[in-house]
Amino acid sequence: MGYLSLRDEEMEPAAESLKEDIVAQVVARVADCYDKHDLCCSESICYVLSQAFAGGLSGRDAVRLGAGYCHGMGGAGCSCGALTGAVAMLAFYLSPHSPEGLRKKPFRREIRAMHDQFRQRFHSTCCRVLSKKGEAGRRRFNCQELTEAGAEMAAHVLLTVRPHLMEAVDRQFLQDRTCSLTG
Repeated sequence: MGYLSLRDEEMEPAAESLKEDIVAQVVARVADCYDKHDLCCSESICYVLSQAFAGGLSGRDAVRLGAGYCHGMGGAGCSCGALTGAVAMLAFYLSPHSPEGLRKKPFRREIRAMHDQFRQRFHSTCCRVLSKKGEAGRRRFNCQELTEAGAEMAAHVLLTVRPHLMEAVDRQFLQDRTCSLTG
């Protein structure tokens, strides 16, 4: 895993190992939703993060939340949907308006750090630029890589800032490979 949160140095080795295992499962589940179940980048991230960490949204509502960010804000090609979907879910769990939310400045620092790391890793946060990287016809593969990275970064931040969520994670959901949106 490549993401470093602002609080990583505070975690014990056993907890760090568990966190990385959960992050890897989140990434695999997001990849499956994106690749096999016709969800876009942001929909996949919102769906998996809301269900895995018992966010209180139904699967359908989580997908609805992420729908507007697909293809760079509704097809405009602006901000990458993988990044904006990840930010939306961090805001859902960690914003100052959330039940266990951070204060404004720490919350914004976490979001900014994730944004900056995404930009450093992929050299852009613009869907239009990111989807053109690589060979022609590789857009879906490239977007899947971006989707996996957005999920990785968001899950990493979430579990670092709220380590108690490691105990509450829905492992069965993460291991499942169906994408039921009836709940």
